[in-house]
Amino acid sequence: MISIAQMADNPGGYTTLRISFDNEGVSLAGLLFAPLGANTKRAGVVILGPFGYVKEQSPMQYATRLARDGFVTLIFDPRFSGESGGTPRRLENPVAKISDVKAAIGFLAGRPEVDASRLAALGICQGSSEMIAVCADDPRIKALALVSGQYLYRKNLEGFFGGGGPTLDDRIARGKIAKAKFETTGQVEYTPVVSPTDRSVGLPWPQIHDWYYPWTTQKWNEPSRWENRYASMNDADLWTFDVQPYAARLALPSLMIHGEFSDGFIEAANHVFGLIPATQKHLTLVESVFHTRFYDDPIVIDPAAAEVAAWFQARLA
Repeated sequence: MISIAQMADNPGGYTTLRISFDNEGVSLAGLLFAPLGANTKRAGVVILGPFGYVKEQSPMQYATRLARDGFVTLIFDPRFSGESGGTPRRLENPVAKISDVKAAIGFLAGRPEVDASRLAALGICQGSSEMIAVCADDPRIKALALVSGQYLYRKNLEGFFGGGGPTLDDRIARGKIAKAKFETTGQVEYTPVVSPTDRSVGLPWPQIHDWYYPWTTQKWNEPSRWENRYASMNDADLWTFDVQPYAARLALPSLMIHGEFSDGFIEAANHVFGLIPATQKHLTLVESVFHTRFYDDPIVIDPAAAEVAAWFQARLA
């Protein structure tokens, strides 16, 4: 009988290393995937996942595939979530995530396995909006890929929350109330991320609930690191974040992959893609595919990850 650690020494093309790095005085926990047999420095990729994610969810799926394709790949828990530090817990703040990504880029660039002149970034779901903001002004990143993006801008979000329950403005208002309460009393209010019936939760769709809910059960022989809650004050900062001015400054090579039934449907992807001024950009639309199939369905992920790898390889050569 062999241990999981021994299996990880030769998992079919890469090694796995638990790492940590600091940002703004907080320790962030991550996993680094490095191709086997690397005798030269490799290109590096930093991955940022969806709303309220932990690294073991969709980022893991793309990191392992990209490592097999030759990239040193870093995934991590943002501050306030998973195995990373920071309080209040489950704070879902785009500005904090953008800062965490920039710290992750610095950590990856300093690794001995990595060629710091060949770095790329991948955003999944909401991570796409935050990665666009990172890459709009960070010259260390040379290529970007966005998969099944949740593109944060008002028109898209109005449709996102337009099916009953609190409207976009209702959510922003409740976030401001919760934020003021926290600043005055230190008390943190929480809202569930998903529910099969409650339209006031963070992601109010039964299909999204069905994907996330299993993560609330025991995993890794311990309680799950994913929690079905987020700090209610997030609604004040998250749903007022606007990706559009960042997209309008995005000059580096940018790949977008979007499902016909990903967030915002084709309209949101076309809108953000049209804002990007990069001379090298490409949009792949995948028909009949729902948003969360890009999270863990190999039929969808395998070709998407292969396209991302090819995009990076051509631009980081």
